[in-house]
Amino acid sequence: MEANQELKNIARKKLALILVEEKRELVAKSRWTCDSHWMMAMVMNAGWDVANKMNLQVGQKTGKVEMLRLMKVLGLEKPKNEKEFMMLVASAMETFITRDYFDYEFKLLSPGKWVGIVKQCYAYTKVRSINVDKDYECGCFGMRQGWYQAMELEVKENLVKCLKDGDSQCEIEVENLAFSL
Repeated sequence: MEANQELKNIARKKLALILVEEKRELVAKSRWTCDSHWMMAMVMNAGWDVANKMNLQVGQKTGKVEMLRLMKVLGLEKPKNEKEFMMLVASAMETFITRDYFDYEFKLLSPGKWVGIVKQCYAYTKVRSINVDKDYECGCFGMRQGWYQAMELEVKENLVKCLKDGDSQCEIEVENLAFSL
């Protein structure tokens, strides 16, 4: 038992030397690696139609759970206004999405209407690199729907521009936010 505990202590000391941001990136990248391998296994075994459908479903369920966990850790309940909503979305992006895999920003268009701009997307980069971007449906819509479910909000998203369509960036408008008190 002593040798086992000593190994654990050495491992913990080594891990303590890694910056929190580096640990977060490591875990997030592992998640994305698992997700991309899962998706391709689904494609190989069930085809693109089933894989895309399943990806949206899994993304939605995972998104809901991860947002509920994040809200719990932050000590927050469902957002009561637009500012709280956008803070939760930004917190989720900063927690679950790796910086070097995604380049994104949010812009307020008018009260109650935001646009999320994605200039670089890991999933799109990968599917384009293996020339299957015409078959792939973006799973991020499922993930965000799960986030919104956890926040107990119905959110309307409108894809205005898309990297897959040859645009220089994705633009996703978010509007019609209705908050209950």
